[in-house]
Parts: sequence; C-alpha cells; structure tokens
Amino acid sequence: MKLAIASSMIAISLLSFACSKDDDNDGQTIEEIPNQLAGTYKTDCTANGVLELSSSNRTIDFSSVGDFDKQEVYYAGDSCTDAPALTYKVKGTVQAKGSLPENAELDMLNFSVNTAVITPGTQGIVDTMNTLKFCGKTDWAVGAESNIESLDCSGFTIKKGDVISDVYDDKDGTLYFGKTFALLLNQTGDRPTEVDLDTPYHKQ
Repeated sequence: MKLAIASSMIAISLLSFACSKDDDNDGQTIEEIPNQLAGTYKTDCTANGVLELSSSNRTIDFSSVGDFDKQEVYYAGDSCTDAPALTYKVKGTVQAKGSLPENAELDMLNFSVNTAVITPGTQGIVDTMNTLKFCGKTDWAVGAESNIESLDCSGFTIKKGDVISDVYDDKDGTLYFGKTFALLLNQTGDRPTEVDLDTPYHKQ
C-alpha cells in the first residue's frame, strides 16, 4: 500500500555540527568519540519505489569531536542526477561502544538524536505529503525545512535524545552499517548483529 511505503520510506527508507565541543557532547567521554571515523561517507545511487521517487543516496559526516550529520536525498529520476525531490536529515552525537560481543569483527556505535528534519523538493511530493497529512502536517511546502522530532509520522516517531544502537564494519575506509541504519528511527529492538553489505558508504 502506498501509504505504508510512504510512511516507512519518507521516514527514511534517511545531517554538520560545529567543530567545537558543546552541550550536545556532554554525555560522551574522550574514549567514546570515534574520531577515527572523522570524515564524509556517501553511498552509491540506489533504486527505490517511493511514490514517484525512483532513486536515492545517503551521506553521513562524522566530526572529530563526536558529532554526526546524516542525510538521505531522494530523486524522481533513476540516476540521482536531477533536482532532489525529498531530503531527510538527522543530526546528533555518536559514541563508540567497543566490539560487538557476538562478532568481534563489528564495532558498536550509539547515535543520539538532536534534530530530525524533512525538506520536500517538488510540488508533487508536497501535494502527496499534505494529502497524507504526513507527520500530522498539512502545510508542507517546497524547500521548507520542517522539524519532525516528537511528531507522529504515520508509524514512527523520532525524538530528541533518542539513542539508536548500531554496528559498523570498516573495510579499508568503506563503512557498512547495520541493516536498519537507513531508517535511524526510534528503535526498540536489539542492536543489529550484522551489517548491510549491499549499502557501502565510501569515504569522500
């Protein structure tokens, strides 16, 4: 059903903080900041079937002081080359939690959410989101960034302070995250124990 697909994918399936330490990092210790990951990582263009959107790519920035900035961009065409139709961003802080007990080849990360925003890029998407009353809103507008923290977005809610447990594997500078990483939503399940090998994040 298109509404269900829209709810999960517009919700993403989805970010640069200042380089100075601020209150958002108060929960971190120096040892927990994964500064070895500092940099920008981006996926290849991938296909999806959300509404009239046909392709997407994802980017995540890690700062050297423990911030993350994750972005997913969706396009109407199939090659991620036209104007963005929808952009979803999540910003926050990240903590390293050591190796995964079940698989020492994977390392654990905790993502703490600070902000989550959606920006429609086309009138077609705006009309669809307003018709769906996506996130309870009927005032979506082209190019207007909307904060969605704590809103009920047709099956998911993401809140400031939510902590998402994940894993990753660093293969020569290419990162692979857990299979639910694209969503970066308020998860209640266990930490993933395997990574999504179909979605590599290449260091830029």
